[in-house]
This record gives sequence, C-alpha cells and structure tokens, in this order.
Amino acid sequence: MPASSTRAENLIFGSGTVLDTARLRYQLGKRLNVALQDVHVYVIGEHGDSEFIVWSSAFIGGIALTEFPIPEGVTLEQIQQEYAELTRKRGNNILERKGNTSYGISTVVCQLVDSILRDEKQIFPVSARADFNYGVGSEIVLGLPCIISSIGIERQLVLPRNAHEQRLLEESASKLNEAYNSGT
Repeated sequence: MPASSTRAENLIFGSGTVLDTARLRYQLGKRLNVALQDVHVYVIGEHGDSEFIVWSSAFIGGIALTEFPIPEGVTLEQIQQEYAELTRKRGNNILERKGNTSYGISTVVCQLVDSILRDEKQIFPVSARADFNYGVGSEIVLGLPCIISSIGIERQLVLPRNAHEQRLLEESASKLNEAYNSGT
C-alpha cells in the first residue's frame, strides 16, 4: 500500500499481541543472554488462549533460533514449550499479582502512538484484518505483524509459518469467528 494512502481502514487497529510479543522477547532474551532488541519472534493470533509463537520465523541477532547456541542443560524444544505456556499465562499472572495490567498496555499504546506521530515505520503485531495470504479469510481480525507509520497500518506483513503454525492460526481465527458470531 503506498505511503500516501489515507484509507480509514489503515487507521483502525488494536493492540493485538504487541504486549505478548514484547514480554516474550524480553524473557527469551534473558534466557539466551542477549538484548531484547536482538530477539525477533512474534506472538500472533487472538490475544488470549489461542495465541501462539511463530517459532519457525524466530531469529536471534540475524541467526535462526534453530541455529542459535542454546544454554547448556536445556533444549530448544524445552524452551519452546516453556515459553508457549508462559506467554499465554503471563497476563493472568501479572493480574493476580498486581490486580491489573494497565502499565503494560499503556506502554504499548505509547509505542504505537509514537510510531504514528514520528512516522517510525516500526513493525508491531497489531489487530488487523488478515491478509488473504494467511488463509483465514479477510473478515477475521487477528494480531499480525504490520508496519505502523503516520498513516496507521502502512502495510501488513505475511509472516512465514510452517504447517503446524498455519493450523494454530486457523484455530485462533475460528475461535474469534465463533465468539463474534455468538455475540460474546
């Protein structure tokens, strides 16, 4: 989509899985002993129980996670299992401990606003209608990586995913579609 586009649909999006992705990057960076800026991985789908980590597209400092040196005493599969569970439960854990999670979402909103006001063109997994290349229909709104600039969603990116991750995305989309159709 050209940068000069001002279609209203570019301006309408939600925080999606930005916070979940940020929490994952922070925790994974700590585990691998690298700065979170060097952790490139996304949580996509519904912001909730059916969200998932796209491990097949994960990179650490330009190196595929599958090739990155994992700390001794743990396997990549163990890390993936641990963080998949942690990512889904993190918000609830914070809510139980603190009584709210308003600081995290406030930070996300500030980052999104800054990216718009400064035309930063940062990539965030915001809630947006799915590109047809995701194969879940164009009426489904999911947390998916998008370039956020002065026009809002400048462009949605199609994140490479394996067959298992595609099934998870379809399940997440189906869950959201059922909730929408039931009115809940």
